[in-house]
Amino acid sequence: MGAEKKGSKHKKVYIDKVLKLLDTYQKVLIVSSNNISSKQIQIIRKALLKKAVVLMGKNSLIRRACKMYAEKNPKVNELIPLIKQNIGLVFTNEDPREIREIIVENKINAPAKAGTIAPNDVIVPKGDTGLEPTQTTFLQALDIQTRIAKRQIEILYDVKLVSEGEKVGSSEATLLSKLGIKPFVYGMKLVRVYDNGSVYGPEVLDITDEMLKKNVLEELGNISGISLELGFPTQVSLPYSFMNNFRNILAISLETGYEIKEAESIRELLENPEALKELMEKQNEGEKDEKEEEKEEEEPEPESESESDDDMFGGGLFD
Repeated sequence: MGAEKKGSKHKKVYIDKVLKLLDTYQKVLIVSSNNISSKQIQIIRKALLKKAVVLMGKNSLIRRACKMYAEKNPKVNELIPLIKQNIGLVFTNEDPREIREIIVENKINAPAKAGTIAPNDVIVPKGDTGLEPTQTTFLQALDIQTRIAKRQIEILYDVKLVSEGEKVGSSEATLLSKLGIKPFVYGMKLVRVYDNGSVYGPEVLDITDEMLKKNVLEELGNISGISLELGFPTQVSLPYSFMNNFRNILAISLETGYEIKEAESIRELLENPEALKELMEKQNEGEKDEKEEEKEEEEPEPESESESDDDMFGGGLFD
């Protein structure tokens, strides 16, 4: 009876903690915690200190707390379906990009344990192994070609011991342990992001302001083109319509001789070929200078022979 009461108390404390986190933070990063040790979680917690809070625990209790909080803030209902399998929650009010970078940086190399599904190919490199010749039979059983050199086993060729997605066998795990190879890198992996009711994948964090600006400008250009082609004016196509119409007015003015103020400078150039030629030459020279400046910025200045010689021999001949 006392144990049940104590367990209920711990559950209440945990649920209260989740409710407080939901009340304090607007963003939650849902991370996969497969093959993550408690020591590694502590390292990540320390790295995120004052920026985020890492919550690990029973999914059932977290979902219960979210359902309770959803009565106050229905947006949290979007978070509940994400709480499944082996996950952790990272609560924060900071930029999710920054938090993800800290999480990704904290990875550790781990040994291959028997029965583990390999997250990547495992390659045993050729060369000295440090193993005694008595271990030759063990390596031959794994189809690894060896020879004895300087009283130790040498592997002749690189060997793919385990392929990605395969289960690590006991023999493979033993060999990797003998060779001191830790082939796997484990760390928290971002699965989804909850942001004040909105849920999106980790790929969204890779979108920069420059990418958004570029995409918006491209779409505006497409809309302008369609509007001009259909003759249907829109806010983005009006500037182009005005420019096109103004060109038509200039052309009519020049062709008919009907004078308008905006066409005077163009008419003067057309009536004075020398001035037009001079203007075009200046424009071409300006473009040429700009290209030369860009080329000089891209190409590093070559070292002089004297500088190279000084560097090579540690100083001048008579220093």
